[in-house]
Amino acid sequence: MNLNYYEYTCIKNSKLPDSWQSQNALMEMQNFLQENWEQRLIFYNDKEISGKQQFLEFDGQKNIYTKNYIGTISFKGHQLNIFPRVFKTNKNDIDTDDLSLNLLIKNLVNWIEYSTKFDYPYINLKIDFSHTHDLQELFISLYVRYVQAALKRSGFYKYEEKTEDLSTIRGRFDLRDYYCNKYAKSKFDKFSCTYSTFEFDNLLNQIIKYTLKYISKLSKTNSTNQKIIRKILMRMSDVSDKKCIPSDCDKIKLSKMQNNYRIILSMSKIFLMNSCSSYNVDKNESFCFLFPTEVLFEGFVAGFLQHILSEEAIVKIQDKEILSRKVYYGNEEIDTNITLRPDIVVNHKEKGIFILDTKYKETSTLSELAHNTRLLKDEIRSGDIYQVLVYAIKNGRDKVYLLYPQFRQEDIDLTPFVIPIPIILEDGKEKIINIHFVRLPIVFESDVNKTKENLSKILLSLF
Repeated sequence: MNLNYYEYTCIKNSKLPDSWQSQNALMEMQNFLQENWEQRLIFYNDKEISGKQQFLEFDGQKNIYTKNYIGTISFKGHQLNIFPRVFKTNKNDIDTDDLSLNLLIKNLVNWIEYSTKFDYPYINLKIDFSHTHDLQELFISLYVRYVQAALKRSGFYKYEEKTEDLSTIRGRFDLRDYYCNKYAKSKFDKFSCTYSTFEFDNLLNQIIKYTLKYISKLSKTNSTNQKIIRKILMRMSDVSDKKCIPSDCDKIKLSKMQNNYRIILSMSKIFLMNSCSSYNVDKNESFCFLFPTEVLFEGFVAGFLQHILSEEAIVKIQDKEILSRKVYYGNEEIDTNITLRPDIVVNHKEKGIFILDTKYKETSTLSELAHNTRLLKDEIRSGDIYQVLVYAIKNGRDKVYLLYPQFRQEDIDLTPFVIPIPIILEDGKEKIINIHFVRLPIVFESDVNKTKENLSKILLSLF
């Protein structure tokens, strides 16, 4: 059974698969999600400090609430797909009948490709994902291509210590063993030596080989992945077959020169963790791949800006700054010595600094906001405005930008909606800061290039 829901939606217990409805099953699901929650930093840092899983919320009535994480949860043979709110056609749209995992995968690939918040350094994420029909298959496709790319650069070799009896001394000679064991037994030509060899057959490659064999069973329908896996396993034929567990990954220490294997090791741990899960029933694999939409949105916009402004500006994310100046917004004093972390700072070579703050929220069109003050107050939090005002004051700017996503299939909002905000500086002078409200098309459907063209047009117009 496949369930399709948007973020921030209540799923009634009666709508859940039968095997999920009992209190015991829901507790098992919470424990399963907790395991994955503790490993999420492998892929992203969502700044969430809670040690308790935040993927889903469970209430006392056995209902489930989706939150701000999108992706797939497969548990006990059933699958819950959580789609981003921007896939709606408008704010009131709750219909999920026309949603498909292919659409979600296409957008994840595009968002992650540009995102500066995700550690995907080696491969073009769009390579041959035409036959990828679910998120598990997407991550298998990513994994095998990372391994393939890393092996093309260079295989992973490591010094391994060996201890054995030799006829000539090599490395460290165990003198005590020689006099107590060898000499006493007239084995005068045998020396117990410990030495290092530069081995391809090491723990990391054993983990990779075991993981590849495990995921090859999960990816039987994808002939391209199967072909790549077979080639890699042939390359690793000299590596010992060893059953590996997630804790084996923690034993590996990588140097800076071996950074290209970090993401491989991290993803190996995820696959191994799911392979060892006690929640797999009747050979139906349980897995969880979820991403925070706020992080995706911010990372995608910043990465896209880096792409289109590569020769004109430097783009930074959440650059730490300190405000140490008294400023008044109306009769309220803005605190001094505030630590600032604006989402995106663009340092344009010709036009100076631009402050952009991404807000992953549902909003009405810019035209509706401009002509309806009550609607504007309901949808735009005063805290968001206060935040960007502080950013503007610190950097001496008179313009700041709040960036929101558009819904799917909406007409493009090309002209930002601007609100002038008066503030009083500590010297008593009044200054006007113009807050620009911008809505961005970020949902990729049939014409990806057209969406990118519209997005580029809107973002470039800000500068």
